[in-house]
Formats: sequence, C-alpha cells, structure tokens
Amino acid sequence: MTVSRTRRAHLAALGLPALGLLAACGSEAAMPAKAEPTKAPAAAAPAPTTAAAMPTVAPTVNPRAGWPAELSLGLFAGDDQAKTLESNQPVVDYLSKKIGLPIKWTTGSSYSAVIEAMRSKKVDGMIVGPFSYLLAVQEANAEALAVEISTRGEVFDPKISDYYFSCISTKKGKGIKTVQDLKGKSFSFVDPASTSGHLVPKTYLKKQGLDPDKDMKPIFAGTHPSSILALWNDKVDACASTEENLYLARDEKQIEFAGFADNTVGKVRTAAEVQALFESAKDGQIAIIRISDPIPNTPFNVRADLPATLKSAMKEALLAAKDDAEFVKKTKRWYTDPTQKLGLKNLDAFYNPLREIAKELELDLKAMK
Repeated sequence: MTVSRTRRAHLAALGLPALGLLAACGSEAAMPAKAEPTKAPAAAAPAPTTAAAMPTVAPTVNPRAGWPAELSLGLFAGDDQAKTLESNQPVVDYLSKKIGLPIKWTTGSSYSAVIEAMRSKKVDGMIVGPFSYLLAVQEANAEALAVEISTRGEVFDPKISDYYFSCISTKKGKGIKTVQDLKGKSFSFVDPASTSGHLVPKTYLKKQGLDPDKDMKPIFAGTHPSSILALWNDKVDACASTEENLYLARDEKQIEFAGFADNTVGKVRTAAEVQALFESAKDGQIAIIRISDPIPNTPFNVRADLPATLKSAMKEALLAAKDDAEFVKKTKRWYTDPTQKLGLKNLDAFYNPLREIAKELELDLKAMK
C-alpha cells in the first residue's frame, strides 16, 4: 500500500476592506459693505446613520468546525499487536502534533475487521492494503489521502517509487523452480483480503492455468511474516509475501534468504534477473521464483464524511513527512500523492489497475474479506 497533488490548509481568516468617510465643509467670504453679500450654500448635515448603511462584517469562520475531539485510526494487528502498535506509534504522534488533535490506534484481527470498524464509524481512518482499500471504498466510504512509501533506508529518497512487489518463494532444493511446479504443492497465502499476500499472486497463478483452490493445497497464515516462516519451517512448499518482508525476516535472522546483491526493494526486476538469482541461491535458502508486476502502494485513507478542512490538514501533514528527517529515520516511511505526476483525476484512480484485475477475474471483494 498510497498514488503529485499537494493540498494546502483552508484556514485563512477573512479580511475587511477599509472604509473612508469624506466630509465637506463650506466657508463664508467677507464682502464690501454696500454690496449684497453672496452667501455660500450651507453645508449639508450628515445623513443619520442607519443599520442598513453600516458595513457588513463577515462572521468569523472556524476552520476546525465539525472536527472531532479525538481521532481513531485502524490498523491490522498481525501476529504481534504490541510490536505493530509500537512500530506505528510515531505516525500518530507526528500527525497529532501537526494537526493539533489527540489520535489513537485501534487494531483489528484481520483486514476485514478494520474495514468493518470504519464502516461502523468506530475508526476515522486506517492503513490497509490496496485491495482492502478498494473494499473499504465500496463498503465504508473510504477516501485516500496519500500513498505510503515504506523503505529500508533511514533518509528520504525521491527515487523510490509509489509501488511495491509481491513474491512467490520456495526453499531451494524442494524441486520447485517455476510456478508450474507448484501444482499439487502446499502453499501459504497471507490473508484473504491481502493484496500482495493473496489477490495478486492468486491472479497471476490463475493466468498461468493454476487454480490455487483446486490445483494446490493452500492455507492462510494470517500475516506476511507467518507466511514466510511457514515455508522456512517446512510447513508448506511455497509461499506468498511482500518482497520487503523477505529482507526483514533475513535481517532479523529468522530465515536464510537469497536476496539481490543491491539489497534494494521496490525495484523492477526482469524474469531473467529473478531466474539468475534463484540459480545462485544455496540449497536450503528461501529463494524467489516470481516477482509480481508493480502494485500501487498502500494508501492512508479516512472516512470521506470527515470535515474537508480536517482531511486537508491531515493530507498536508502526511505529504510534509518527507521533510521531517527524524520521522523518516524513526519510521522508514513517508507519503506521496502521484495524482498530478501520472495525470490522474484523483488519488483513488491510482488504484484503478487493481479494479481491472478484480473485474477481469470476477473477484468478489466482499467474498475475500
């Protein structure tokens, strides 16, 4: 999971034009004694001021009108709720400081649980995967504010794209070298509503003539780390996960993984590069056999019925995160809006390619909660 367009806060106070009043006064000139004096016309008395003549003062606009006293954001808890909250707390701390509202996280046991919390207005915004966002638009009136960029580095890098990648991996030496070898094998997906952990790899497998429900032995591990560990612990023959989670599991010494030498995620790789990497892996290492096409990154989205000024303030704060070096270092993320760069009607249109996937394969997003 975030599709640039920058929103500015609509908080300017209204100014009043200065009004000037002009007063004219006459004077009487001295004349010769025998001459008929010429009298200057008497100055007109000022007209009485009436209520209608008073300048109209525009009422003061409260830029925070309709704002809630507190915001609640939804998050998929994953396997470790405490760790998930800890890693995401800097986001609400930053956002709270920027917009001047207390914010709290609320976790759900699944993507669909978080979406339901938004639908019932128990949360005001959430961070879920792109396909889950599409479901949230459909079911919970969600609106994307910005695209989240997650990186392995600690500084802002404008060259990092707005996309991420799903991987299908196996253990070298299991007799699986291509996706065609997955027929009859056990396979770990993440969550039914997970974009990179289920819907994208499932779409690809179907295009390759494999029906995971009939031709494979699928399970749902619940989270990306759990899906990877199911493979590492030989509970399945292959798995789906994000590319980044493979590197993270390796860095945390949970698995042995044959990654690319440049140690970079979010980069388009050719089929030849993936094949060469697989061939270079050692037996027993987790190795990638397929990297997906680019997937739009996760959006930071909120309920569309929140006050426009609040949504604008949140968007501006998110897009400014890249300029906060401490925030980027601590969270390894920032936010973008690729709308203008890609010539899109709005940020929601950034996710239309996923809608096309759902339409092409007749995927029922509701059934994949």
